[in-house]
Amino acid sequence: GKENFFAAVGSKHVRRTKEKVSSREFLLKGIQKPVASGKGLGAHYFGYEDSVKEPLRVGVIGTGDEGSVLIGAINPAFLEVKSIADIRPYSIYRAFQGEAGVDVRPGLIKVYGWKTEDAARTKVKVYGPWQDLIENAKQDGIEAVIIALPLFLHAPVAIAAMKKGLHVLTEKVMGHNIGQCKDMARVAKQTKLYLAVGHQRHYSILYDNAVELIRNGILGQ
Repeated sequence: GKENFFAAVGSKHVRRTKEKVSSREFLLKGIQKPVASGKGLGAHYFGYEDSVKEPLRVGVIGTGDEGSVLIGAINPAFLEVKSIADIRPYSIYRAFQGEAGVDVRPGLIKVYGWKTEDAARTKVKVYGPWQDLIENAKQDGIEAVIIALPLFLHAPVAIAAMKKGLHVLTEKVMGHNIGQCKDMARVAKQTKLYLAVGHQRHYSILYDNAVELIRNGILGQ
């Protein structure tokens, strides 16, 4: 499961192959193998696998506006949320129940198909301070964390998580300054763990294909 962490939410999970395809090839394959619009297009384009044997077990740190969006983008076939952490009661509520009328924030209950919040809480541990989630991560069976906290916390939380042996997906911007970014990268290298940053365009079909056009000399200098 760890190889699938770089693109941990939505259609962006899964193992990447060496093969690159052009827009034309992508469309032809899409016609031959129907792909639902807005769902799985990235995975189809990048040649990702359709499933994994066992979902990656993660903790979500920060379940406010952006954290709730990330929860809504989770594909249960690839990620199993084992714990969440937020110091605001309403954010915890919204993590489970979602936000009425906001499709991108459906909540864990809907994402995983649980019947009630009580049933959901038997599957997902709830913490207040982020330190508590990281400290208990191993006993909760967590392999990685998704960080959706204010910018000034990205670096310290990511570093603390990696030092506890956890892979990290953190929201952009990566750090508050270049020094923090270098510290994060250094710890990732030292611990040999994955550190991924949610720069969506790095996973975009359009941008990736544009880069390939340039590399192949189609657009010239």
